[in-house]
Parts: sequence; structure tokens; C-alpha cells
Amino acid sequence: MQVCTFKDMDEATVKLVNQEFVPLAHNGWGFGEILTARGEVIAPRLRSGDTGGPNGANNPFAPRRLQAALEKFRQLPPEKRKASLEDLPRSWKGKAFPSPPAGGIILKQYRRALHRDAEGVMHRQSLLHDFLWLTQAEWQSLVPEHPRVGDSVAAPPFLVSRIGSHHVQILTAAGALKINATPKSALRLTVEGVSPEQLRLRLEGSLHVTESQSHVVTRGVIAYRVDGCLEYDRKKQAFTRFDLAALGEITNYQHDNAPPRGRTLLGGMVFELSPGDSPWERTVPGCSVSMKEYFKTGK
Repeated sequence: MQVCTFKDMDEATVKLVNQEFVPLAHNGWGFGEILTARGEVIAPRLRSGDTGGPNGANNPFAPRRLQAALEKFRQLPPEKRKASLEDLPRSWKGKAFPSPPAGGIILKQYRRALHRDAEGVMHRQSLLHDFLWLTQAEWQSLVPEHPRVGDSVAAPPFLVSRIGSHHVQILTAAGALKINATPKSALRLTVEGVSPEQLRLRLEGSLHVTESQSHVVTRGVIAYRVDGCLEYDRKKQAFTRFDLAALGEITNYQHDNAPPRGRTLLGGMVFELSPGDSPWERTVPGCSVSMKEYFKTGK
């Protein structure tokens, strides 16, 4: 069932929806369509975004509407009330959310806008969550084969692209991102410690990005300084720590993103390893591109 949200849903309606329906997210035209598992329409989609309250004509959860749809469904022949996988509408197949890459790494991300006042005190704004995925081949490429303390190399290009193109939105939750040509963004990995059991790496560098609406209206230009600490268990052949932090000043912002007078607008973000044990920790990265596009600079 495709729906729009509204306030003041009573407990009886909540119970009815949970027991008799399967709500589905929908971001296309219309809302509130009720279908059988075979894709047959029981109640047509609604057009207006104004639900009209709990009993409104455009309220997809109006009790009278739900009860009428349920009664119509129950009058269908038994074979039409159930469906096998083969019976599912073609448009529904293959629509499950992608899973993290096998053997890969999940990084949990927090990012937010910050205001720095004249005394250097930081004032926090709303917090955004996201997850960054790395394939097994990608994270393995970060581990030097013959590490020596002091060795320093450029981080693989995919890491700059993955973060800079998909994970630094600050001013808009789903804004378009572009890595600026100048100054050039770059990250380096330096070996800080080596033992038979553990390898410790320092990640540092900069990211220079432009955040916009559909690559048309610039929302801000951000110059990030990036620092991180990575620890690798050489016996288990696995990262045990993958901490990254970035902070950067935002310029060229729009009036509606401007900080209070006398303050500087900043973007901040941190990453840390996530075990991926819960469904939430396996959430698909919040970028607006396909997984093929997301991983295209990887190996």
C-alpha cells in the first residue's frame, strides 16, 4: 500500500494496519494505492497531498477506506488473495534493498553543520546518519604488503571519490556533490606502527567539494581537512579500527544556510567501523545513485 503520512492516527487504526496490511514506501506520483500481493488494485491511488485529517477523503489510512478495501479483498477468490513468487508483479521483482558487499567493511557515519563563534566555541546543528560501504578488494588495497614505519603513499582514488562524491552533504540531506578540480583533493596513508600482531596507519589529507541542488544551484563550497587512524590485525587479517574525522569551512552558501552574524559556518563528519549486526547497521548508503555508480571507482 502506498501512503502519505498524517497526524493523529488512533490506536485502532494502527492495529488494523499492522495486522491486515503491509505498508510500502513509494516516491512516485500519487499515494495510498492498495494492492493485492498479485498486484491487482483494491483501492486506487490518491492525488492530493492534503489528507483532510483522520477521516478525510484523501487520507489513505481513513478507517472507512481501510475497512472497505479489506472487505473487497476478502470477497476475492482464495487463489487471488495469495501469491507465489512467480505471481508477483514484474515491477516488484528485484526491488529489494542491496546488501553490503560480501567480505566488505561498513563504516557508520555522523555528519552535521556547525557554527563557530568569535571565541572559538562550536554550536551544533542537526545531526545526519549514514553508512559507507567498502568492498573486500577495496579495503584490502589499503593494507601495505611490506609495511615499514614512516612509509607514506597516496590513498587509492576510490576512497577520495567515495567520500567526496557521496558522503559529505551538509547543507541539504540529499544534495548533489562534486569534487572540485582545484584545489586538488588528496588523501595519504602513512605507516605509524608495525608489529607481528598489528599495523597502525595514519590517514590524512583534504577534500574540496561543492554541494548543490541538482548541480544547478550552489548551496556551498566546503574545504575539509581529513584525519584518521586505522588499525589492522595482521593475524586475523581484518581492520579493528577505522576512525576518520573531517572538518571544513563552508563558503559561497545561500542566505537560508547562513550562520548567525559573527559566526563561521563549518561542516563536520566522523566515521567508525560498524559490525553490521542489525538491519539498521546494514542500511544502504544514503546517496541518490545506483550501487553500480557508487562502486564504479572501486576495484
